[in-house]
Amino acid sequence: MQLQGYPYVSATPGICGGVPCVTGHRIPVHVLGSYIQMGVSVQELAEEYYPWLTLPEIHGALTYFYDHLAEVEADVAIAA
Repeated sequence: MQLQGYPYVSATPGICGGVPCVTGHRIPVHVLGSYIQMGVSVQELAEEYYPWLTLPEIHGALTYFYDHLAEVEADVAIAA
């Protein structure tokens, strides 16, 4: 299910535990956000880590990540 206002982010029960992911991919938003927090640049994510993702997909996922940081961190804490 695509999340309203976030065309590149969806959450589907049964896929990656239902956490928000990049639409069409099984890449949780919190994973991309974690890379950024560790100092990896968006360009590096696109070129070295996830070359199949577009820059709009990465930026869209990161927008969701920062807009919902507390929720995303809670999802990660529950999964750990």
